[in-house]
Amino acid sequence: MRLYTTLLLSMLYCSISSYAAPGDTTTVLVHNAVDMTWFGNYDQQGVFPDGSTTYRKVIMTYTLGCASGGCSDWDYTTQIWFRRPTGTLDSTVTNLDTVSTNPLVVDTTWNVYEVIENMELGRVITPYGTYMDNGSNGFNNSWSHRYTFDVTDYVHLLKDTCDIRAHYSGWSSGFSVTLRFDFIEGTPPRDILSIHNLYKGSKGYSTFSDFESTYFTPKTVDVPANATGARIFSTITGHGFDNNVNCAEFCPRQYTVKTNGAPLNSAMIWKDDCGSNPIYPQGGTWIYDRAGWCPGSKGDIHEFEWTNFNAGAANTIDFDMQSYTWSGNQAPSYTVNAHVVFYGNNNYTNDASLIDIIAPSKHEEHLRKNPFCGNPVVKVKNLGAAPITTLVIEYGLNGAGTCRYTWTGNLPFLEETDIELPTLQWQGANPNDPTFTATIVSVNGVADEFPQDNTLKSTYDVPDIHTLPFLLLSVQTNNYANETSYAVKDKDGNIIFERIQGSMAPNTVYKDSIFLSDGCYNLTVNDGGGDGLGWWANTAQGSGHVRILSPIFTFITLKNFAIDFGNSIDYNFVWTSTDSIQSACSLITGKEVIPTLTELTHALYPNPTTGVCTVEIGSPEAQDYTCRVYNMMGVLVHQQRVQNTTHSTLELNLEDQPSGVYLFEVEGSLGTKRVEKFIIAK
Repeated sequence: MRLYTTLLLSMLYCSISSYAAPGDTTTVLVHNAVDMTWFGNYDQQGVFPDGSTTYRKVIMTYTLGCASGGCSDWDYTTQIWFRRPTGTLDSTVTNLDTVSTNPLVVDTTWNVYEVIENMELGRVITPYGTYMDNGSNGFNNSWSHRYTFDVTDYVHLLKDTCDIRAHYSGWSSGFSVTLRFDFIEGTPPRDILSIHNLYKGSKGYSTFSDFESTYFTPKTVDVPANATGARIFSTITGHGFDNNVNCAEFCPRQYTVKTNGAPLNSAMIWKDDCGSNPIYPQGGTWIYDRAGWCPGSKGDIHEFEWTNFNAGAANTIDFDMQSYTWSGNQAPSYTVNAHVVFYGNNNYTNDASLIDIIAPSKHEEHLRKNPFCGNPVVKVKNLGAAPITTLVIEYGLNGAGTCRYTWTGNLPFLEETDIELPTLQWQGANPNDPTFTATIVSVNGVADEFPQDNTLKSTYDVPDIHTLPFLLLSVQTNNYANETSYAVKDKDGNIIFERIQGSMAPNTVYKDSIFLSDGCYNLTVNDGGGDGLGWWANTAQGSGHVRILSPIFTFITLKNFAIDFGNSIDYNFVWTSTDSIQSACSLITGKEVIPTLTELTHALYPNPTTGVCTVEIGSPEAQDYTCRVYNMMGVLVHQQRVQNTTHSTLELNLEDQPSGVYLFEVEGSLGTKRVEKFIIAK
């Protein structure tokens, strides 16, 4: 399939974005919502370009979704492999007849086959699917999440007809996989000469000496005579922890890359931001940091630039890992992919690439930062030989004015950086086409040598607009109040109001009236323990709440935040006086304004509960309410009714019910209904 300059590449580099004027682009779809329902391999053939065209980049977008029967409850490793034919033949015995000596008869059948080398293109660990049941926590069975991988180094292999394998390590159904490859024409930053696997597969760690001697052994690679650069790529994820040191999954370990016997660089097998996962809330222990991965994330990719090799000769590469000993029931194991790529000379001197729009954006990878009304954030990569010291960037919303910003710094070759741009101009923005565009105008004071990847577009949602006399913020601490802090900041990061960590008492409700001028604001709630204000696996902390209340009808909750938020809540909103809805940031029309005081609202707490919880119900108009509780088999286990009121507080006594997940439903006589999932943990 061939697409030309009218194509908008909507899944490129982790944003709903497109190059404004790309070179011709060829898109190949291999797996298309293929269900992965049991441990094993899911192979598909793809018809790729024939290799006669030069490509600037090749981007693989892996869309993970629920299987047709729903998402699995567990976190499983998935890997995408290119199946590389080696040209080497091997054989196995398929039939061995008896051997007679009188006369001598040997009638054996051999299966001869070509040896295939698996080369990993990407690795994603699935999220815990427990909270992603149909109709739960805002999810349904059409849930999906996109992950992008730069696979340009494989371009000379991804040609003609290729076998692509999706490997699923799960033991239950399931998830689905869709793979899209975008081949973007143009000259790459440097020519790719060869690629070599170093380490691949999974290996149990019984002892340090066994692991090093049988797995992380020195590898010999032949360096092309015309190579001027090389880069080593490594993805190592640790799994298993039923032992005295919680290795490999929950213990950080350092490894060192050696070339020709000398240390090149080191990295940690550890991912320390699982509590900020954009896929949340999940079931399981999703907030715990892990060895190179989080549930629902890509495996960490480490890159090591290598320049002091011996061109035209054999060189050695060796990995050494920090040692440890363990005892227990479950051996640690590591899933490893490491390869080295050799390159020719740089093809550009001044070449910047705009690779992502973090905000404003609707991409699911950036949900923690969006919707958004503050300072835009973009990601830039240097693909030219010269360090980037200045960049001029133009940006703006469709229909509104364009802004220009000059960034200064020092960005070396192949390094990336996030750039925060000054505030947007919202006046005139088109609500029917909410598009943000950013363009790199110049690099180091000169024109970019490859301008085709200098522009990105993203679509966005308008943040909540509050039109009230003041912000009434209600925060209830849990048992661990010393972990909680929160602040309201303006668009420039100035603190308007805050309660610092350690300043609040346990199990206390703080209602703060915060007076704001028209503008864009951010509410951040931080939890120092990384497990929110309530989490099923830490019932000892109890639970709290974070709500924005109506100062007019104080019993009505305008915004109720999930308490299972991990590290923090990051909420952007627009504040404007009741008589001037358009004044805040000169914001777009067409956004539904909060409060919508005709809706039924409710709050259920604590969640999780040991069996008794409180429910607050309210609406501006008096009506009858019916409250129901169902177990996960759909059986009604509790029902209460409240008649002719605008606000009611009632107690649900479910102490006779076993631990598990339940659905609470409240239905008003005026036709509105609310549903929430909660947990009984005894």
